[in-house]
Amino acid sequence: MKNIYQQIGTMMLAIVLVVSLYACKKDAYLTDGGLNKAATPFTTYDYLKNNQYHQFDTLITLIDHYKLKDSVNNSKTFFAFTDMALNSLMKSIIIKTTDKNGNLILTPVTTISQLTDSISSKLIKQYMFNQTITLDKATLAAVPYTNMAGTAAPCAIKKVAAANALNLAYTSLTLNYYILAYVKVNGVLDGSAGAPANDKPDAVYYCQTEGIQTSSGTTLHVLANNVSLYKL
Repeated sequence: MKNIYQQIGTMMLAIVLVVSLYACKKDAYLTDGGLNKAATPFTTYDYLKNNQYHQFDTLITLIDHYKLKDSVNNSKTFFAFTDMALNSLMKSIIIKTTDKNGNLILTPVTTISQLTDSISSKLIKQYMFNQTITLDKATLAAVPYTNMAGTAAPCAIKKVAAANALNLAYTSLTLNYYILAYVKVNGVLDGSAGAPANDKPDAVYYCQTEGIQTSSGTTLHVLANNVSLYKL
């Protein structure tokens, strides 16, 4: 009987620890491998520039190139993308050149100069908003928003339900939570009345970090590393 009580006690302790860890995760903000507080003394620009893992170095270079530092700091919401996502974009952009014999050569973008020749500042502006967007106010249905790129990049915001199953020795727990998502609208917002039958599905970009409050007044979210950035 004593062993049974010990087992029950161990099980309850494990549950408490798991729930506690999950609560800590909800209250903490994962930033490329490290925990950080929701509020930062840095401006939005400086927060990205001073990332200890240098996950935004190329993004900062683009912000500088397009002179968007003030725009980034003054934005109410910014969905920042990592250099990993930018690297994928660069590989998808093909440059056509010819050799001395006139043969066509197709190569992906490999330099910042080639990248800036192939895109515009709207690549960044499409993820900047003059409205504060938070997970708490997002809904399961995608809601259209106007970003700083305007009609060139129609988008919407929603939250997506997610769950983690935890299998313990004597029981199982399912932890339910929500993830903020940026929706790249392709043609017409999915689910809209009267949408054409051949309308291309929208792309949903999940956030890996949400709700960082910078000293310049921005609510900063970070998109997942594997998002397929849209060339503008």
